Amino acid sequence: MDAATPLRTLLVIAGCTLLGGCMLSAQEPGVKARPQQPAEPIRGLPLSPTAPVEAPLPAAPLAPATPVGLSVPVEKPTSIRSSPLPAGDPRVKVVAIVGAGNIVTDEEVWEAVRQRVPDYTSFVDGQGGKQIIEDPVKKKAIYAEELRRTIERELILDEMYAKLKKANKLQVIEEIKEFAGKAADRQIREYKKRYKTGSDDDFKLVLLAQGLTVPVIRRQIERQMMADEYVRSMLREKSLSISLGELRGYFEKHADEFKTPDRVKWMSIFISFNKFNTTREAYDYALAIQQHAAAGEDFAALSKTYDHGLAGQGGGFGIGSERGKIQPVDVEPTVWATEAGKVSALIETPAGYHIVKVVEREYAGVKPFDAKVQMEVRRRIQMEMQATEYRRLVEKLWRSGVVQVVELPK
Repeated sequence: MDAATPLRTLLVIAGCTLLGGCMLSAQEPGVKARPQQPAEPIRGLPLSPTAPVEAPLPAAPLAPATPVGLSVPVEKPTSIRSSPLPAGDPRVKVVAIVGAGNIVTDEEVWEAVRQRVPDYTSFVDGQGGKQIIEDPVKKKAIYAEELRRTIERELILDEMYAKLKKANKLQVIEEIKEFAGKAADRQIREYKKRYKTGSDDDFKLVLLAQGLTVPVIRRQIERQMMADEYVRSMLREKSLSISLGELRGYFEKHADEFKTPDRVKWMSIFISFNKFNTTREAYDYALAIQQHAAAGEDFAALSKTYDHGLAGQGGGFGIGSERGKIQPVDVEPTVWATEAGKVSALIETPAGYHIVKVVEREYAGVKPFDAKVQMEVRRRIQMEMQATEYRRLVEKLWRSGVVQVVELPK
């Protein structure tokens, strides 16, 4: 891996989406809590390889998780050393040491667990409304799962560091860290913007409500990005050689996944009866506008000038793009019956007249095997290849790497 390759790719993947989800402070097992309703909750970070540039990759399937403190497969005891937790209650509890010294802390694992609140909680009726009840068994299992995932990430990073160090490319490691850090900064700014937090303190409060912290979130983003990029770099040449025949074969095998519904993009002008003394006056007024629109005049400009509703304020675009979602419902039949680029006749409704123009029209069916679909197919194949390579590499590292798991207090 040459020095420039990881840096170029990190620049490209810097904007990948990593969060979304549920908003709830994690409780100790069995504790009840009232639900919280944030504007848009944060979901867990992907703790397995992310996708190529175009889209995030679902988490790679994991080997069955083992109980906390035994998150390494029991059939490989020779690669594990266990040691008791030191006396006292240190602020930072190390639960695993991976390879040459990469550590996994109890805090990081718990924050990963809290990003999966819906997986171990349920709503029940109680005094004062619905309450959230945690399932301690599921919560413990998820802790073991997230501990294993985090260890696997650190195994990959440990190998990356070892290989670059052996190749005398220590500067590349620092550059990768720097770019991952900058990417994490940009992603956190996006989170702040999404949740409309005006300051760092406001953002910290949003995270605190979920039992999360900025330093741990940043660490998860940075280190997962670095691990994913390392796996991608090993697959880059192979993924670029995917043939057209392979693309076609995947497309035909997964045709159901490339279906598209009826979809329409349309514009509207509304003329209200309330603006005129008689229905006839409203009709004549609307008809004149319809004739100008049908003759090819700028529909958006006509809407902005003459619309009596909200369409003019929004550039004239109508509400809804799929069947059953067009508003108002009185115009839906005409919207679907009008060809792309055409302007409808007047549509009379109880409130007035509508004039519709269909801008774009997509018909239900399997998408054509065009350049856009081929790119999507290539992306999916790359995602599958990356997930497979991630699993292969992790299994190899479990066998050859040294993981020291520290037993947590029971």
